[in-house]
Amino acid sequence: MEEWLIMAYPSDRTALVVVDATNDFISEGGKAWPGVRDVLAEVGTVATMKRVLDAARAAGIQVLHAPMETQPWDYGPWKHRTPSHDGMFAAQLFRAGTWGAEFHPDFVPAEGEVVATPHKTFNAFHGTDLDTQLRQRDLDHLILCGLTTNTCVDSTGRDAVERGYHVTFVSDAVATFTMEMQQATIEQNWPRYAHRILTGAELVTELG
Repeated sequence: MEEWLIMAYPSDRTALVVVDATNDFISEGGKAWPGVRDVLAEVGTVATMKRVLDAARAAGIQVLHAPMETQPWDYGPWKHRTPSHDGMFAAQLFRAGTWGAEFHPDFVPAEGEVVATPHKTFNAFHGTDLDTQLRQRDLDHLILCGLTTNTCVDSTGRDAVERGYHVTFVSDAVATFTMEMQQATIEQNWPRYAHRILTGAELVTELG
């Protein structure tokens, strides 16, 4: 392997951040599953996420899980709700203590992995300890995968760039509600600010 590839993801400075890998999104029977299942199937998202996670673990890369979790009092009485807030409130998505807010069986955190405090909206940094957990471990290269491509993954990656992190998106380890949303984010947005955009196979090769 070329030396520049070896140095692209130094194991002591790299983190895999898995966003919203919970049952309500990626398990059959989840509340949001009907909306994303077609894209998940077309892209092969869940299988690729698992390969990326396995490769990161094998390479000794720190894994951080960034879930969304809500309480019954979230969103409903908020003054400036968005359509997404209204939808999450109506469905009680990712409600704490429910099966839907639990991690999909393939993405249950292993010993030594970090679960960031849950986010309430799209950005996994906002109102959470994700930045602290990364900086206290001197991790500045982030690999992002998970749900959804154009909201939580995209928002987290944008903020990470603004905070000075090196950001890689895994283009087939993400999914959202339509292929139009998926393609627009990956093809139009990410090339504007991501440091790298790789497929799962490309990333696994580099980490291996």
